[in-house]
Amino acid sequence: MKRILLLVTVAAMMALMMALSEAALAEADVCVSIKGDLPKVDKGDSTCVSDPDARAVAVNDSDAIALNNTTAVAVNDSYALGVIDCTIVTTQPGEFDACVF
Repeated sequence: MKRILLLVTVAAMMALMMALSEAALAEADVCVSIKGDLPKVDKGDSTCVSDPDARAVAVNDSDAIALNNTTAVAVNDSYALGVIDCTIVTTQPGEFDACVF
């Protein structure tokens, strides 16, 4: 009887964990642009743009622009701008960061 109760409890916990992870994925807000292509991933309100030699990633209502061999990452309602040969990451809500060289 104890084994059956343990098995049912474990099965219920696994089902709950799977349901919660699927709900989190359903609400994803992600934009990924690599090497100038239109965003390869574009789900939600985030926007991103990149040059042919750059990478831009925006998550959670953010904006990222990457130009001239840069990487720009914006997270949590922030804005990232990479201009020439640099990497920029912003994570604070409302923050604007830019990098050059």
